[in-house]
Amino acid sequence: MTPLPRPGYLFDELRTLLAPVQELQRRHQQRLDAHRTMGEEVIEEQYAAYDDARLETALEASDTLDTLVAQLEVLVADPPRRAFTLALRGPGADEGQLPWLFVVNGADLDDAYQKLSQLPSFQQWLDDVRSPGTSRHGEEDLVAGQSHPGVRGPGTYIDLRREQARVLARRARACGPLLPPAPPPSAPGRAR
Repeated sequence: MTPLPRPGYLFDELRTLLAPVQELQRRHQQRLDAHRTMGEEVIEEQYAAYDDARLETALEASDTLDTLVAQLEVLVADPPRRAFTLALRGPGADEGQLPWLFVVNGADLDDAYQKLSQLPSFQQWLDDVRSPGTSRHGEEDLVAGQSHPGVRGPGTYIDLRREQARVLARRARACGPLLPPAPPPSAPGRAR
């Protein structure tokens, strides 16, 4: 049986998910308030602009909700997924440069590395840092001694968990909605 993450770990993860959603809510409220009176009534001359703002904020909220649901699904997945910091040798590693730190969710370090290697922004980073004429990048570039479960303070790593959730949400939408199972056939009625 796979051990469940510590409650403190879940609290930290939920807090990181909540902060951007709260910021989104604040921005949307400000945008809508620009078309309302202090009494929360829509200014009569601004109904069209208010409706446009409502539509645009609803679309943004819908996209954000897809990403948030994908991130929450990762947190409650079986086996549980958690954040991993992956340290990778970058340019200048032979001259003593510190490794680059990336954060993604995974079941374990190997799974996290596999997930990282599939993300478009990581692929872009590889293209940017590879020496001309080389196409190599693999597990030998992973600095295992500096890779670990969890994260350090914000700003010390490149957090790709949101991109990872967006990719998962996009894949889920591409697969289409799951159809509910057909109801079982009803029992034949008795004659009275």
